[in-house]
Amino acid sequence: MCHPWLAAGATCFVILLLVRELAPIARERGPQVAAMESGLLGVRLRTWFRDRIAPVVGLLLSFGLTANYVTFSQLGASLVCSLAYARGWMFTAGWILITCGTLDVLDGEMARREGRAGPRGAFIDSVVDRYGESAVFVGLVAFYRDTWVLWGVLAAWAGGFLVSYMRARAESLGIDCREGLLQRPERYVLLGLASMVSQIVTHISCSSTGHHDLVAGGIFVLAILANATALQRAHGTLRKLA
Repeated sequence: MCHPWLAAGATCFVILLLVRELAPIARERGPQVAAMESGLLGVRLRTWFRDRIAPVVGLLLSFGLTANYVTFSQLGASLVCSLAYARGWMFTAGWILITCGTLDVLDGEMARREGRAGPRGAFIDSVVDRYGESAVFVGLVAFYRDTWVLWGVLAAWAGGFLVSYMRARAESLGIDCREGLLQRPERYVLLGLASMVSQIVTHISCSSTGHHDLVAGGIFVLAILANATALQRAHGTLRKLA
């Protein structure tokens, strides 16, 4: 059953909220940071988001929760997100995925505020991120297993891993490697928004393609940009090694 007016009304409400929140950022004039250094989202949007979740960080710490608790909560949410993708619940999967991205930012902010940020926590966070991302792609593999979109899912999965690997390998050689258009926050936002918008369009148009073409399109964009980012990092590392 589709609900076109409800979907359209909810969409307009969310768009108005986003415009209200993000318009000041668009008008703000400050130091420009290259996209290769701050990703497609940009440094101002990242700063805005961290400012918005700062009260949540304080609240969680006041309850006695630790950064590791949030890190493992992210893993649990990723498993639920995987199940949602496997069942084709795209809107649910999309907002859970963006929640996972939020938790990924929260645990780092909590560790810094606690004064516990260090190699051990960074290692745990990195391992959980890889397992969480794998879980999400396993869900997409299950949903698209009988279609040609499966190749895009596998390419996006490989690209995401290569982006992280390039940074880890470069840093093991003593080289800072953070550049790239599609870093982890961008991957969460791109796939999460594509999933939610796809379900909204389905309700507004009262038609179902079965395979959610918007999600498939987002996956292929993710595959291209993730692998391009991995190559950017490889190129940057090789230049510094020359």
